[in-house]
This record gives sequence, structure tokens and C-alpha cells, in this order.
Amino acid sequence: MDRLRSVWSALLANRRAIAVGACALMLHGVKGLPRRLVPEAALPKGSFRKARDGIVFRQYAPRTGIVEIHGRLVVALVDAFVQALPALTREQAIACLDSALHQRLLQVEQLDVIRRRLRHHKGSAKVIAWLPLANGRAESPPESHARLACVDAGVAPDDLQRDFFDTRGRFLGRADMVWHLGNGRWLIVEIDSQEFHGAERQVQRDATRQNGLLGEGQNIILRFFPSHVSGGHFVGEVAQVLRREHWQPARRLPPRESRRRRAPAKIDHAVTAEYGRDSAVTAWSVRGQTAAADGGVPSVAASGASR
Repeated sequence: MDRLRSVWSALLANRRAIAVGACALMLHGVKGLPRRLVPEAALPKGSFRKARDGIVFRQYAPRTGIVEIHGRLVVALVDAFVQALPALTREQAIACLDSALHQRLLQVEQLDVIRRRLRHHKGSAKVIAWLPLANGRAESPPESHARLACVDAGVAPDDLQRDFFDTRGRFLGRADMVWHLGNGRWLIVEIDSQEFHGAERQVQRDATRQNGLLGEGQNIILRFFPSHVSGGHFVGEVAQVLRREHWQPARRLPPRESRRRRAPAKIDHAVTAEYGRDSAVTAWSVRGQTAAADGGVPSVAASGASR
């Protein structure tokens, strides 16, 4: 509500106001923005107007066009990113880029446009260095934050959103982040955001499907919530398991399976046991060759998420 209030207070300040920067990203449907936004807008042709009542009027002249969203004028998405990224933290910036790529609001090729445009902005060198980390396979900001934490700790995931099937080709689930442990074994990390796992009905479905994941072999699931990621315990637990299992970052991954069995779902959780202080761990297995089908979501392969 705070973010929407900021957006609309800026737009209602002047009947000719155009949403820009982070406010424009919000209206485009981009996720991962800070909880509080500075109300900001621009006037046609970048006309000057003094700030008032906490509302900042930017002297932006849109270069890639203006669109209409909910009956209000908004700068095009590329313009909005160029304007907003320098004011965001690294985690916020990557989460927003991931969100836009995942929703196909932004194409990978447009990252090059953003990069070129940012070169003309003071203090944007650090932002340009972040762009290769964007990956549209992240399905939520907490997943983006978790991936960045792993990258920074030197344990970047081997793959993202990897699908698992049983020996008869039945779809078992899609994992948020995976590390290949060798011999068909995987460390699977799930980031359970409210969006995907909050409803009671979803929890019941997870419990039912979990039975299909119990069997031969021995994969490891670590389940975390956003508070675990932000609390700092998340990476240490992942790294501990990887050291114990003698994970090798350059290990060749099993090939992806070309056939899509049926619509993907999240990896299931039912039988969990406490692992460390904050996460839940479940041992489960899938015998035979495990594989994934890439959902076709755009990504930038620089985070180590896919080898």
C-alpha cells in the first residue's frame, strides 16, 4: 500500500504528470522494489517543476516512449529501469530485473540497451556491473536474493528451476535452485515465498505429492523462507551441506530432458525435520536419470546458475 500510495500521490499532483523511475516500474508490474518509494513524476518534454509535498518532479524526457497504464501516463519499461536502477540496492536491482525478465515484460536483448543508456548516467558503473547477474528463471524476489547470496559466498547454484521426473517419466516437481552432487544426486534448495506456498490448499497438495518423491536414491532438500535468507543463516547451511557432500562447482550436469511431461509445480514438502536452527531439511530421492525442461524464460548466464 505504501508503494501504491507513493505512485498515485505523484500522478495526482499534476494532471499532466508521467510516472517515472521506480514508480513507473511499480505500475508496469515489476516486483522486488523497496517497500517505500519516493513519489516521483515528470512533465511533458521534461519541463521543470519544483518539488512539493514530498513529490519530486524529474526533468526526464522519455526516449523510448510513453504508455498508458490504468488510465495514467507511464514511461516505457526501459526508460523506467534506466531512471530507477542507480537509486536501488544491488539486491533490489537484480530482483526487479529478474521479475521483469520472468514476466517477459523485458527481453534479454534490452539489457544491452539499458547498459548503453546507463553509461551516460553519473555513478552508474556499479549498476552496469550488476546487469549480467539478472536471470529470468527466478520466480520471486526472495529467490533472487537467495541466488545472489550464494553467488557472493562462492557457491552459485548449478541450475535454477530444474524439473524432476521419476523413472516412468512422471513429473515430480520443479526445484528453485540445485547443486549437482554427482552420481545422480542433488542438493535442492526451495525458497518458500508466500505467493507460492502460503495457501492451506497448496500445503495440502504439497503433502500429497511428497509421497511420489520418497523412494530409492538420496537427494537432499533444504527449505527456507525469506526471513532465513535475509537473516544470514541461509548461505552457511547451504555451504555446509556442499562441503560435506564434496560438491564440485565445475561438475558436468546431466542433460536436460527435451519432453515436457505436464505443467510444472513446485517441489513438494511434507515430511520435514529440523536442520540447523532455521531451515527445514527433507531427504528424498528420485531413481534413475533426473532431468529438467527449461521453461523458456530469458536469463543472463553470468551468475553461475547454469553451466
